[in-house]
Amino acid sequence: MPKPQYVYHGSQYLFDVVRPQQARGANAQESQKAIYAAEAIEKVIPFALPIRWYPDDPTGKRAFSCENGKTFIEYGSLDPNGVGYVYKLKADTFEKLDEWQWISRLDVVPEEVICIRVKDYIDTVSFSEKAMEIQNKLFKSPEIAGAPETDRCV
Repeated sequence: MPKPQYVYHGSQYLFDVVRPQQARGANAQESQKAIYAAEAIEKVIPFALPIRWYPDDPTGKRAFSCENGKTFIEYGSLDPNGVGYVYKLKADTFEKLDEWQWISRLDVVPEEVICIRVKDYIDTVSFSEKAMEIQNKLFKSPEIAGAPETDRCV
């Protein structure tokens, strides 16, 4: 399969330059200091969602998994009015890591930054019982209905 022209990287943070970060994956391959990306934008949307640690301080933790465009939050919270970002990156410095991931060890200036609104993807998110307790404590509900409308995508 030929190298794509572009790959996508998801983050809850807005950057001018995407820089390699130390990953903490399930194994050494997924724990490199690199920019992780995918050919399909749908694969990185879960990483763009602003899933927060609980409590939101150095003692906090978060755990989530994603598969087939669905996100399962095991522990942590998700602001229903939050935003995240998908970065469209030229693939020239990326190398294939596995069946869907690409990595680059160099800084990359995005070609485009796409703002992702949680409200547009909330139907793809499910919560463990503990995460739902946290969600209800912080936001009263994972649902959007009744939440104040904010638009931080500019």
